This record gives sequence, structure tokens and C-alpha cells, in this order.
Amino acid sequence: MKLKTCLTFIALACVGASASAANNVTDWGVLGPTADVAYVTYHDDSGPIDDVYTFSIDATSDVDGYGEEFEARSVTMPDAMFTLFSGTFGDPGATQVGDPMAFNNTATETVYASLAMGEYYFEITGSSAKAGSAYDFEAFANESGGGASNVPEPANAPLLLSGLALLGFLAKRRMQ
Repeated sequence: MKLKTCLTFIALACVGASASAANNVTDWGVLGPTADVAYVTYHDDSGPIDDVYTFSIDATSDVDGYGEEFEARSVTMPDAMFTLFSGTFGDPGATQVGDPMAFNNTATETVYASLAMGEYYFEITGSSAKAGSAYDFEAFANESGGGASNVPEPANAPLLLSGLALLGFLAKRRMQ
């Protein structure tokens, strides 16, 4: 009788461990202008991919998400995609933001504009077709409408050049 009970507990523990390993969750903390990056290589043969990257933003921000799958002759990640969710991972009230973005064999980048301050997470899904399947995923946030740019607009260049030419002309005229 004790043996059956022991085996039952071991079986339940194994099922619980495999269920909790369904997601690889990484907390990126507060997402900012410096990109948070994940380079992931799968060393096991084929299987499902379900990785989660949680983060928060502390002001209304534009969030840029970028994913790229690396392929070789026999190494692929079929159906690789990333999806952004608003809310806390595991909360049934979390909602999908925008459409899932596929990144099979091509780099995909998208900007989620004017996201409100709060908790978010990206979920990377797909399958590893063979050991060695890999992807690169990165994201960063910039405050929406965050003030003046440090780089002048291209339309301002002719105005700047004409002003410099006028100053040069006036300086030359004074010297005479």
C-alpha cells in the first residue's frame, strides 16, 4: 500500500513539474530606451517553444519589438511568432495588444504606439524543428511625445545653410 502511495505522489510531482515548465519566464523589469535582449538556442530536438518576457513601463511609451529566427539547412523554428499582452503573465484578464508577429526565416519589427503605463509581456511561440534552433528577440521603450529630438529635421538643413551663408556674406562685407 505504501508503494502505491509513493508512486502516485512521484507521478503527480512529475506532472506538476512538467506543467510548470511549459513557459520559460524572464522578468526584464522596467523597459527603457536601452534594448532588453534575448538570444535563445534550443539544444533539444523538436518540441514546442513558449517563452515569456515580462516588463513594465513607467510612462506612456512606444514599445519596439524585434524578432529574428536563425536558420540553417536543417534547423528551423516553424510558426515562430511574438505577441504582446497587456497585464500580468498568468492573469486571465491579460489582453492581447495588436496582432501576433511572425518571424519565420525573416526579421520582424513593429512599434506598439502610445502604450499606457503598466505591466506587459511578450510571448514567443512556435516549435523547435531540431536541436540548434535559435532566435533573437529584443524590445525597448521610449516615452511617447518625449520632447525635441537631438537630430535636426532634414527640412531645416537648407534654412541652416542659408543662415550660415548670410553670416559669411555679412562678415566678408564688414572686412571690406
